[in-house]
Amino acid sequence: MLDGLARSMIEGTQEKCMLAPLTRNFAPGQLHVVSGPSGVGKTTLLSLLALAVQPSRGMLHWGHTPLSQLKPAAAAAWRRANLGLIFQTSRLVSVMTAYENVCFGGQIRGLDVRAEANRLLDGFGLADKKRQLPSQLSGGEKQRVAIAQALACAPALLLADEPTAALDAANAAFVADTLKSYARAQGSTVICVSHDRTVIDAADDLLLLERP
Repeated sequence: MLDGLARSMIEGTQEKCMLAPLTRNFAPGQLHVVSGPSGVGKTTLLSLLALAVQPSRGMLHWGHTPLSQLKPAAAAAWRRANLGLIFQTSRLVSVMTAYENVCFGGQIRGLDVRAEANRLLDGFGLADKKRQLPSQLSGGEKQRVAIAQALACAPALLLADEPTAALDAANAAFVADTLKSYARAQGSTVICVSHDRTVIDAADDLLLLERP
């Protein structure tokens, strides 16, 4: 729940608005898509939701927990327990295989996701790519591995920043369908920043940000 959440920066003697005050409830079990022109605060919103930056005003709540008031150690613990991230381009470890990359996301959280890694990669059509390095995969295949890595830990909150920007139409449709299916199956909150019409059309809830 966002309650008047906003962020601004001081540049010289001027205050620059990075995100205008926003009140919004992102319901679980749905694919929420955030769109709008460049500079309206889409990436800033994701950064606030990921607790990577602090709001200038307003509150961010997760259930009854005021996330924007957590100390750094508590914020890090919350991220480990609840948050999954998907970026515009895959951020895979180059010396790890596709399977090892998916498992690595669980390892750093102290989770054994080996069975889930196999299930996801098989379901994503990558059964024959598990032992290949990222350099041996296409752009679409690498993005599928990155999504599998994020989903393997079953995050309650999944944030995606333009995850289809570098993909063709078929892979973009796959990503949109996967995010929506995951939200419904797991009852998780999925928030995706996108300009892609395929992703926007798949949204259960669309938030259009405008210039302040």
